[in-house]
Formats: sequence, structure tokens, C-alpha cells
Amino acid sequence: MRPARALPAALGRFLGAERGVAAIEFAVILPILLVLLLTGTQVVIYINASRKVGQVARSISQMVSQAKPPDTSTTATVNALDLHFSLDAAMVIFPYLLNDAKRQNLSWWGDISINYASIAFTKVTATCNDPADQSACYTANVVWTSTGTAQPYGANYRPYSTPQLPADNTAAPNRTTLPRSVFGPATLIVIDVVFNFTPTLGSKFFPAIKIARSAYVQPRYATLINYDATNNDGIATKCPGY
Repeated sequence: MRPARALPAALGRFLGAERGVAAIEFAVILPILLVLLLTGTQVVIYINASRKVGQVARSISQMVSQAKPPDTSTTATVNALDLHFSLDAAMVIFPYLLNDAKRQNLSWWGDISINYASIAFTKVTATCNDPADQSACYTANVVWTSTGTAQPYGANYRPYSTPQLPADNTAAPNRTTLPRSVFGPATLIVIDVVFNFTPTLGSKFFPAIKIARSAYVQPRYATLINYDATNNDGIATKCPGY
């Protein structure tokens, strides 16, 4: 049996011990730190995915816009093979797409929407001239559009049944509108890319985030880039009148 005088000393040591307190503090803080770390990782992946989606749109638009016309014409053409080649470039530009598609048991082209369109502007009247807003003087018609690319998030290809409408330059990309600043006496190649970012962690609790980017580029060597429907496999549709 311990002497009575030893009990106060043992009680003092027990009350002064801090190792147990540190363990409890660590157990409380650790989950919070892990949540912050994992959330920060997901934010970085999302930012990188947003940047890559924009890069896909810009890179493909540059590929298509460099089509060269024959010496006897100012109109260049692209065909189904050209579109498939540039479409496959998305795997190189955006490699995260391959892992994300595999994780969701999808083909890579079923995990992203990439659409092409050629736009021709027609002046409304010869006397119309508004330097501040050319959209009032031109009608934007779709020359050809990629109706045959995958549409995993609903139809995103630009329809050729009605002219494209002008929208604010800061407006979100839309399959039926163009920024006001692109209207004018020229033609355009438009590439629209849509990707749903699904968090790798907590996907059952957090919805996918839609990333939509578009690129608007004038043909580099031609006045217009049309579509050669020879051996067309359905990837694109040439619009009536062109």
C-alpha cells in the first residue's frame, strides 16, 4: 500500500500530464486538415481542367483555320478525315480526359463534347455601317456543322436552320449565339468544347461542374473554309446553300 503522502504527488503528475491532451488535439484537427488538403487538390485539378478545355478549343480552331485553298480559288475545304484527326488531338492536349473517362467507364469521346462550325457573314444592306456594333449590319449563317460528334451533354452543335444571334462578349458560350465583336465582313471557324468536371472524391455528394469554352478564329489562308462531303462518315453536315 502506498503511503498517504504519495497520493498527492501522483495526482499532481496526472493532472499536469500533457501528452494525452496533444493526442486528443491531433485527433480533432487531423480530419479538418485532410479535408482542406483534399479540397485544395480538387480545386487545382478543376482549374487545370478549365485551362485545358480552353486549350482544346483554341488548338483545334487553329488546326482547321489553316486549311489552304487551291490556287484557283479563295475557298478552302476540310473533310471528315481532317475533323477526326483534329478531334483525336484532344487526347494529347487534355490527357486528364483519358483517366476521367476510364474512371466513369466511358470512351474518351463520350466524356467531352467537341463541335465544329464554319460561319459566313452576310451584310444586311450595302449602306449599313455601325463601327461600334457590326452585329446590326451582318447576318451570321452556319456553313457546315459537326452534327456527328458525340453529344454527351445534349446537343451542342450549332444548328444551320436559323442564323446565329448576337450576344454580349462576356456571355457564356451558346450553340445559337456569337459574341457581338466577331460580326463583320469575314468568316469564322468556331470550336465549342463542353466538359463536365466530376470530382474524384465525393462525386456522390457533389454535382459535376460544367466547363464550356469556345474559340472564334478567322481562316488564315482562305476567305471561307467549307466542308468537302466526299466520303463523309456523318461527322459533319453541309448546310443548304453552301
